[in-house]
Amino acid sequence: MPSTERIYMNSTYCTAPFHHIYCDNGGRYRLCCHAGPNKSISKYSSTTHTPFEYFMSEEMEQIRQDMMEGKKINGCESCYKIEDAGNQSWRQWKYNKLYDHDTVVNRVGLKLRINGSFCNLSCFMCFPYNSSTRRTELKESKIDWSQYDAGYVPVMSGQYDRIIKDIIKNIEVVDYMNITGGEPIQLPKHWELIDAIPDEYAKNITLSYDTNLTKLKWKDRSIFDVAKRFKSVKLGVSCDHYGKKLSWIRYPIDVDEFEHNIVTALSLITQLNCTVSILNVHDLDDIYRYYKTKFGLETTFSNVLTGPDILSIKNLPNKKELSKLYQKNNMIIQELQKAADKDQYQKGLEYCQKLSDHRQFQYKELWQHL
Repeated sequence: MPSTERIYMNSTYCTAPFHHIYCDNGGRYRLCCHAGPNKSISKYSSTTHTPFEYFMSEEMEQIRQDMMEGKKINGCESCYKIEDAGNQSWRQWKYNKLYDHDTVVNRVGLKLRINGSFCNLSCFMCFPYNSSTRRTELKESKIDWSQYDAGYVPVMSGQYDRIIKDIIKNIEVVDYMNITGGEPIQLPKHWELIDAIPDEYAKNITLSYDTNLTKLKWKDRSIFDVAKRFKSVKLGVSCDHYGKKLSWIRYPIDVDEFEHNIVTALSLITQLNCTVSILNVHDLDDIYRYYKTKFGLETTFSNVLTGPDILSIKNLPNKKELSKLYQKNNMIIQELQKAADKDQYQKGLEYCQKLSDHRQFQYKELWQHL
């Protein structure tokens, strides 16, 4: 077998399939949240198979072996395309830096969308299968988003119990869990999962939450209760603007309550995560300064919207100006380098108008330059 360093340096090795179990709200296990479907593992679903049944399958072992041999992997095309364009991909700057460069499964991180999709917000760029409120708003607005959405597939109670038992059976190798949703803190099954983990193992596990931070409690349970039991709790807070622009993008967020929760949970917040789209790309410096000055928090802009096309910054008419402004942000430049489509841009504006009409809250009053 080639040396670990040689394997790490090849053109296809990624640490994710050795350390990371991911499934989406459509029930699909994928190599990571950025990966597309892989035919060899398509039979595995969170509705039919438990996480470790999938992760330790012959098919996954073959994928890991192929990666070590430098073979290209079905489903990893998004990273290959980025690298072919001369830029750093998710596997390079994220996974290969996040995890050890192992050649066998050792320590495992979980990112499982199994707890439901309830969310109290309808963010304008969110895929509907990740938010119940988003699905409701699109239906009420008579907006057809089906071409952009995989469809929500719930995990039924019997299968959910099997998944929990499978996680606990393998809990000794779990050192990291990314809790996501929906809005995870408001999901009853999230609390069921947390409660199922024995204290002796919880103290060795880091929990990371993807949260909109609109609520810090569910019934009588608090995120601070969780922090007492686990090795550490880190909150990655989704935040795409401030003030009225935030309230439109992440409708119907209460901005005052959100900022109050930032102060309350400041000790647990690692960063603010901004999804870059046509509605905030012109304001990123202002967004950064606002939260840095007011709360001392860093805002990251690595999550650049790549779909649906109608909301992508690649279609903006002033791409050259933006490329100069954000030349040091690799992810933004990658998206701006893609071919623009004026029709898609116009469809994006029409979509925003439909949402405005439903919300009775006009986006044009906030983004007059679009």
